[in-house]
Amino acid sequence: MRREANQSSRQPLHPRCAGQKRACRRGGRSYSGSTHENASCQKGSQRTHADELLVVIAVIVILAAMLLPTSGGPRRARVAICMNNQKQIALGFIMWKSDHGDQFPWQVLTTNNGTMESSDRGYAAPDFSAVADYIKNPDVFVCPTDEAKTEATNSAQLHNQNVSYFVALEAATNSAVSILTGDRHLQANGNQVKPGLFVYSNNFQMSRTRELHTKSYNAPCGVLSFADGHDEMVRGDHLNSVFQRQGMVFSRLAVP
Repeated sequence: MRREANQSSRQPLHPRCAGQKRACRRGGRSYSGSTHENASCQKGSQRTHADELLVVIAVIVILAAMLLPTSGGPRRARVAICMNNQKQIALGFIMWKSDHGDQFPWQVLTTNNGTMESSDRGYAAPDFSAVADYIKNPDVFVCPTDEAKTEATNSAQLHNQNVSYFVALEAATNSAVSILTGDRHLQANGNQVKPGLFVYSNNFQMSRTRELHTKSYNAPCGVLSFADGHDEMVRGDHLNSVFQRQGMVFSRLAVP
């Protein structure tokens, strides 16, 4: 009776453990079947099941990622490129200023390699051509969401058709609130700002049209770069406050 009770109280071995027992018998050694070895086999079985579960979860996660909509990704990536473009441009202007007596191109006469005369007429392209030595890739001057502009083949010979960004001609030096460049699709008092010289007044209501970035954001928005080199994505209904925080009664923009 005691022998039958002992046999009935034993737990069935995991297949791997049973294989070890058979292997020990074939090797001519006795298999002790100790509690320590049985527990080790049971832990090994639990680890095996845990590994299998992790594999299943990983497969499910991968499949779910493949099935999720991905249309927003490429659109937001194009906006990120536009932001990076203006950051490069802002840094190019800052380096130009550092090399030219602490003045931006539009503050320097053409005879001294500046762009003052053309900028005063609202022609933006020469301002960007002035920093061609600092920005080698002409693609930088066109926003990827701007379907009305085309990329130039030479950044030193830009036209307004090859530029998506305006230049703020009253940009202050080393100021985190002074606008330096921005997406061209501006709106003042409900009217679209046309190419050329635009004179902003602090009693204007500034906003954005829906020409750029509309596929990426529900509300009209655009990128601005600032005189200290940073850039921001600004919604159209916040644009007015960004202009007003500069503390200027008026400012001139060269719009391509």
